[in-house]
Amino acid sequence: MTAFAVGALIGSLAVARRPVPAPRLAGLAMLGLGLALAVAALAPSVTWAMPLFALAGLFDGPLLSATLRIRADHAPPRLRPQVFTLGAGLKITAASCGSAVAGLCAGLPAPLVLLGIAAVQVAAAVLYAVVRSPRTRGTTAVPEAFTP
Repeated sequence: MTAFAVGALIGSLAVARRPVPAPRLAGLAMLGLGLALAVAALAPSVTWAMPLFALAGLFDGPLLSATLRIRADHAPPRLRPQVFTLGAGLKITAASCGSAVAGLCAGLPAPLVLLGIAAVQVAAAVLYAVVRSPRTRGTTAVPEAFTP
């Protein structure tokens, strides 16, 4: 956890120093996080896994800032509080679901569980790329409930 947190701090500082467009950063960060965790799952020892967890953190820190930036850029000013509150609620709900799944997987070997976590991150990156593709860009509309 410490290696992951140190990596996240370094990644956040690096992005603050050299900004990357948030949509691009989000996709790259999800993919990098998933791949780093997948390689960490295959590490032969904790000594080998520690730098890989730091690398995963390096992608995780910027992912949070990219997510918040995208919310701020795309939420209408009068709806920002709702968007951010809903986003926080969804994040807590997802964390709770993840904890439940982790409990169900408690009897499995740790590398297998970590590979599952990595697979979810890579799948999220792929889904994000599909949603952001030129064919689907601009096809979403603001739901009627959120229009003035």
